[in-house]
Amino acid sequence: MLKNIKTDVETQGDFIRSLIKDVENASFTDIEDVVRFVKWLDDELSCLVDERAVFKQFEWPERKADALREAAFGYCDLKKLESEASSFRDDPRQPCGSALKKMQGLFEKYESS
Repeated sequence: MLKNIKTDVETQGDFIRSLIKDVENASFTDIEDVVRFVKWLDDELSCLVDERAVFKQFEWPERKADALREAAFGYCDLKKLESEASSFRDDPRQPCGSALKKMQGLFEKYESS
């Protein structure tokens, strides 16, 4: 594994330096653009054996990259929750207790987001 990391550092240096610039220069006004950027970045980084180990050999903007990922994942989680909540339909044939439990579950997910 160590040999593979060293190989990545040696052969992917220019590629990683260009990604560093992309992350450092990233600036967004729309969260959907952040989601697209993070997906693109993760796809680009998937070729590395161990991205964290490789990044230690470079000045990777870890805090910014992590903040972008957190923002993207948080937004996607909220979109899923929004979809779940908006698709909730009360079924009069269903017992009131189970419908209330489902609503409470959605509410608790919303509160913890």
